[in-house]
Amino acid sequence: MKDASPQTIHLKDYTPFGFEAESVELTFRLAPTATRVLSKIRFLPKEGGDGRFFLHGEDLTLISARIDGAPVTPRLVEGGLEAQVPAEPFIWEAEVEISPATNTALEGLYMSPLAREGEAPGPGAMYCTQCEAEGFRKITFYPDRPDVMSVFTVRIEGDAPVMLSNGNPVERGDGFAVWHDPWRKPAYLFALVAGDLRAHPGSFTTMSGKEVALNIWVRPGPDEDKCAFGMEALKRSMTWDEEVYGREYDLDVFNIVAVDDFNMGAMENKGLNVFNSSCVLASPETSTDMNFERIEAIIAHEYFHNWTGNRITCRDWFQLCLKEGLTVFRDAQFTADMRSAPVKRISDVIALRARQFREDNGPLAHPVRPESFVEINNFYTATVYEKGAELIGMLKTLVGDAAYAKALDLYFERHDGDAATIEDWLKVFEDVTGRDLAQFKRWYAQAGTPRLSVTEDFKDGTYTLHFKQETPPTPGQPHKAPFVIPIAVGLLNPNGDEVVPTRVLEMTQAEQSFSFDGLPSKPVPSILRDFSAPVILERASDNTERAFLLAHDTDPFNKWEAGRALAKDVLCRMVSEGATPDGAYLDAALAVLRDDGLDPAFRALALRLPSEDDIAQTLFGAGITPDPVEIHTARETLSQALAQHAADTLPRIYAAMTVEGPYRPEAEDAGKRDLQGTVLGLLSRIDGGAQAAAQYDAAGNMTQQLAALSCLLMIDKGEPELARFYEQWKDDRLVIDKWFGMQALQAPPARAAAVTDALTRHPDFDFRNPNRFRATLGSFAANAAGFHAADGAGYRLLADWLIRLDPLNPQTTARMTTSFETWKRYDADRQALIEGELRRILNTDGLSRDTTEMVSRILGA
Repeated sequence: MKDASPQTIHLKDYTPFGFEAESVELTFRLAPTATRVLSKIRFLPKEGGDGRFFLHGEDLTLISARIDGAPVTPRLVEGGLEAQVPAEPFIWEAEVEISPATNTALEGLYMSPLAREGEAPGPGAMYCTQCEAEGFRKITFYPDRPDVMSVFTVRIEGDAPVMLSNGNPVERGDGFAVWHDPWRKPAYLFALVAGDLRAHPGSFTTMSGKEVALNIWVRPGPDEDKCAFGMEALKRSMTWDEEVYGREYDLDVFNIVAVDDFNMGAMENKGLNVFNSSCVLASPETSTDMNFERIEAIIAHEYFHNWTGNRITCRDWFQLCLKEGLTVFRDAQFTADMRSAPVKRISDVIALRARQFREDNGPLAHPVRPESFVEINNFYTATVYEKGAELIGMLKTLVGDAAYAKALDLYFERHDGDAATIEDWLKVFEDVTGRDLAQFKRWYAQAGTPRLSVTEDFKDGTYTLHFKQETPPTPGQPHKAPFVIPIAVGLLNPNGDEVVPTRVLEMTQAEQSFSFDGLPSKPVPSILRDFSAPVILERASDNTERAFLLAHDTDPFNKWEAGRALAKDVLCRMVSEGATPDGAYLDAALAVLRDDGLDPAFRALALRLPSEDDIAQTLFGAGITPDPVEIHTARETLSQALAQHAADTLPRIYAAMTVEGPYRPEAEDAGKRDLQGTVLGLLSRIDGGAQAAAQYDAAGNMTQQLAALSCLLMIDKGEPELARFYEQWKDDRLVIDKWFGMQALQAPPARAAAVTDALTRHPDFDFRNPNRFRATLGSFAANAAGFHAADGAGYRLLADWLIRLDPLNPQTTARMTTSFETWKRYDADRQALIEGELRRILNTDGLSRDTTEMVSRILGA
């Protein structure tokens, strides 16, 4: 039988730990299957504590324990140990043994690359850690909770040439290294890395004149040539945080380590960031423009955590959005400043709607600050991160830039060194502005995406907008109180001139009206400019108005939104009514393509059709059961029609977007390559892939090579190029991830399951490596028509692999179950097939609590 139902943890039950950990000394005696960890912790009892001394611990072999030097025999209990301790300050010491080499869950201390089953780690394997959220309890017995903060001193003993931990280096000798972190931190920010590594060095002088040594550490070999961009991105991040937020780095060194086996993108451990290799290593030959932008953003995100996450951490894991929402908002600001603010905003909203709106409108919906959880790893979600960032943006909009900056300064001053809460965060804004933010706090407490419906009237020069907000029921929350919603609005007159510039309307009631006086004629409204709130806007409109806004709106986001709405309307009518491609849409898209005054990156975004999942959700919301195959067919038909409609223009634009000279990942060049790649996709539909094949042969960088190969696969060609691509890049694991992913994503729907199944049998497929698993099975699940094939083969394939992976890596397994979260939007036959696979997963013997929780929530159990 599978494990018993795991315990649910509730926010309302929070109680502080009864002891303060004043100082922590750790000694690691590294050995692949028998690492010894010695801990020495000075504890101080707290007034008002319950006196229970409980330390978390999992998968540990306890060798010995002492209190004030005297041996003790603690009581081992589920999840840790208990002991009788003195009523005054005392020293707790313990020695445990752990096996990093066999730790395939990639939590706590493990070795990467993972050894093949039954084999010892290879000579290039390194020791590394991942402790967020609850991995430290797999290293030693400790109060593994974010509100227990302490000063750490770490001694590492072993034969590794490089041994790193948090803070500053204190001492190094033959076979050992000592690190000391002077800043109090919770255990989830602990890090250790040891192995044969090479440094790509740099330095940074802070605004107060302090010199900081920077290093990006990689394994010897080709990775050494892929660090330069990451180092420059780190320096840009440090400069930006000083200039925009006044935050200066606070240690003598800042280290980044690239690790191949990693469940997440990266981790902000104090002074020692551990990165998934895919999120830090880059070169023009092996990385696309999108990779470069993503790496820049992730490096910034983890660096910004030094203040919003490390110096000020979260009191408990229910407050996760406190550090993640704010830091995502900060890294979005950074990218907007480094690149194109409108393109960044549009890209973020596309991702928000694809991931977070989907989450908000399904069985996995939860508040930005959840009220309960079973496994905290399952709440590293788009709601916590991306919606959490939207809440920061709304707050900034409501209080204004100056008050936001003043509130942030107060936040850093008041809570430096604290484990804080959402209440602490909102209080600084109340104190600075005098506003009551009780209603705004509902955004943290209520799940779901509000529907904002709009009607209008015009009389005697007065134009009035009538708004109504409604948030549908979500699991455990059938009724929702009104939110405060900032609605940015502009008005255009019939000839396209802006008669009322952007004005932020503050909606606080379920229904509310706003008027604009003195207008000579009825205007065309531009509502929710810059996507000023994470809501679904519902307003009766027609394609004539959408085309008008696409042509004339001065707000870049709403200009793009008008084109998206136009395309969605056409696609939905093609699916539901059998309509043909709409001429108004084709003319509007052609106008955008030809408008050389627009940013190329914006034009590329405007020409992309809404995703198949977006169309499915729109149809479902309109009461129509979506058919993934019909949606795919409609999208292909409209793309073909657009290609033919623009046939005379495509060669000119393709040639005009050619970038001369050596490759640069800067926004201007990347935007041109993006538009050129979009145009290449349209050209490939009418020239049989001739231009794509020529581009593949001539490509001087991965962006162009991959774009050409993708276009060939899109028209079901490219087999020779696929083989050549593999032979060229078979020794680069990050590029081969792309090779696996593009085949699973772009396989024709009728063959997608078979293609993906064959990929999982390829000698280079290692399902224990999260990057390779996500590249293959994750890309297949994103191939909507293929994954949702009516015979259920896609569902069976993914379920088989999730069952196989769960005993080794519960985190990755649980996250991948979200591929099934939209199951109730489809027809009865598909629902029955998916439900059968979900129940098969749930009934697996020994299923992890991570996956048990996720599958149960998806099923609605």
